[in-house]
Amino acid sequence: MPESAYGPTNNCVGIGDVLRNRGHLVVFAAESSWRGKLAALGFEEDLVDLAPPEDTPDNSDPGQYWKDFVRDTAPEFRKPTIEQLDTVIKPIWQGLIDGVKYCQPRLAEIIARTRPDVIVEDNVIAFPALVTAGVPVTRIVSCNPLEIKGPGIPPPFSGYPSDDPDRWPAFRGSSAAGKAASSISASAASAPPTSA
Repeated sequence: MPESAYGPTNNCVGIGDVLRNRGHLVVFAAESSWRGKLAALGFEEDLVDLAPPEDTPDNSDPGQYWKDFVRDTAPEFRKPTIEQLDTVIKPIWQGLIDGVKYCQPRLAEIIARTRPDVIVEDNVIAFPALVTAGVPVTRIVSCNPLEIKGPGIPPPFSGYPSDDPDRWPAFRGSSAAGKAASSISASAASAPPTSA
């Protein structure tokens, strides 16, 4: 299940191709705007919507949502990352959380039908249906590699460089920006699954 953008989808296509060449059936639970694009590459498509049809813009071009978002939000990107928490990061995460909740029943249905041996996801947010499927999940974090925590890695959403850790503790602990980033991360982690 890739994010509905070319980069994450291409990552999953590459991994899917290796798996397919080893004899595995590869099913893409991609967002519906990818209809026909992955089947043309020889993969099975079992597509999902991330919003009700009346709320879903007519995005026949895969990744169009993100192209439009970047175009409309471009002035905000000129600000330091730390100043984008409320105007860019928070709305993105809220939209992602809403999509996760909406597609939960459909993803649960796909998993029940396909009974995967493994799930590969390249998405900004984890989907409860995927991580509770009872099979190994491999999550790629190509959109925000800073999600991988460890020594020498700046806090996610801070925009701080890795060679200047002096401001990291304040961001993580006491700053308003750090609290906002923690709140965003906590909201994503606690997005409850809905029952199918």
